[in-house]
Amino acid sequence: MKKLLLSIFILLCFNPSAYSNDFATHLLNKTKALKNIAYGSHPQQAMDVYFPTQPLTDKTPAPLIVMVHGGAWTIGDKNKAAVVKNKVDYWSKQGWVFISINYRLVPDATLQQQTQDIAEALIYIQNQAPNWHADSKRLVLMGHSAGAHLVSLLATRPLWLTSQPQPWRATVALDSAAYHVEKIMQNRHSRFYDQAFGDQPSNWKALSPISQLHQALPAFLAVCSTTRPDQPCTQAQQFIQHAQKLGTKAQLLPLPLSHLEINKSLGKNNPYTQAVDQFIQTHSFMIE
Repeated sequence: MKKLLLSIFILLCFNPSAYSNDFATHLLNKTKALKNIAYGSHPQQAMDVYFPTQPLTDKTPAPLIVMVHGGAWTIGDKNKAAVVKNKVDYWSKQGWVFISINYRLVPDATLQQQTQDIAEALIYIQNQAPNWHADSKRLVLMGHSAGAHLVSLLATRPLWLTSQPQPWRATVALDSAAYHVEKIMQNRHSRFYDQAFGDQPSNWKALSPISQLHQALPAFLAVCSTTRPDQPCTQAQQFIQHAQKLGTKAQLLPLPLSHLEINKSLGKNNPYTQAVDQFIQTHSFMIE
């Protein structure tokens, strides 16, 4: 049955006239999630789309959250419980479409290609949003760990990107420790950074969000752990301050939580979730 619904839904996406609008809406409201929707030709260029609990309509299109998983740029998956469970449970009840994406991983892809994958996923989502009764202009981009680095980098719109998505409302970076890649690589660091960033200073600069930050960004929230020995809040604060000077509505949210807890506990009933939700609601529903 699920395969049949998926097949009909894909047909609707590419040939909306095949069924009436009422039938398409009814089918969409019966579908809780669409899994492994391809946005590219590689198997890892895929996404899961979770729909809100209340019925969707054209009159009140749903806002979107797009989540990018972490894993030191080499591992991780869009369907891990820590990535989606609590977040989907929380925001789907508030009427959001929640999308979790995969992307190609190191060593099969460079970090430039990973960033491009996220850009291509956003372009696909922005184009498909009307078919999901979603509002492509009210989109929040979120990432954790390596995913937080990638969404931060994409938010700066580096010139080496080959295609650019339309602007989105806000970015939420969950505990990135890689805002200043050049500084990391010039000092003692974990070995996985070498695999991700290589040994060329020019590449470090190209992949460093703070080095690529030259203009105002969409609203930006940097969540960081105060318990980690590598002190990610120091880099996060530097990035936020630089973004604010350029006119970005940027905030820092330091928390006494572990790196894993920052990801897993978002969406639970706690002050942390409330703070992130307030930021998202504020900037997603602002009048342009």
